[in-house]
Amino acid sequence: MIIMMDINDVVTLASSGEVSIVIELQPSSSSTEISGINEWRKRLQVKVTSPALKGAANQELINLMSDFFVLPNSSVKLDSGAKDRRKRILLSDISLELVREKLGQYLEN
Repeated sequence: MIIMMDINDVVTLASSGEVSIVIELQPSSSSTEISGINEWRKRLQVKVTSPALKGAANQELINLMSDFFVLPNSSVKLDSGAKDRRKRILLSDISLELVREKLGQYLEN
């Protein structure tokens, strides 16, 4: 149940009606994955293999999120943190409940 409370801190509804996810991105990693929740920073921890160079890590993050949630890339946008490890993405065409459910199930395994 602690995981669900953490997910509620990480995944919220933006004023625009889109689903907001706060992320701590680790570029130049050995793998591309959603690795858990950083409980101190209350952010979803995501690793990507691309370096933080010319937007490559940001694009890989968008690709990972669109694949994970089965959304087109156009439904995933970087809202803040383009040049920072701490980012916020917005998802459209998906409900808050579904995002929380999918992440919760993934993180429990």
